[in-house]
Amino acid sequence: MLFKIYWTLWILIGLAAFALFLVGSFTMLAGVAFGFVAFGMTFMGMMGVLPVLVSHPAIAQAAPVKKVSVEPAKETRAGAFNVLKSA
Repeated sequence: MLFKIYWTLWILIGLAAFALFLVGSFTMLAGVAFGFVAFGMTFMGMMGVLPVLVSHPAIAQAAPVKKVSVEPAKETRAGAFNVLKSA
């Protein structure tokens, strides 16, 4: 979404500069102002748009789950003292 807004702003700024040029009002001061705006737009693109375009998350896919069969515990008694053995 930010990508579309970013390019729309560039187009609007370019159209405004072109309109001022056609009318004859594109002075040196207006050129400096448009330069500052273009400088800010460039860094806005580096900070806002570029990371979104470069690092997109991969679509997570669920790993197949294996069914595990559990055996019931077995009682085993020690022969000498008739107590239960630990595992």
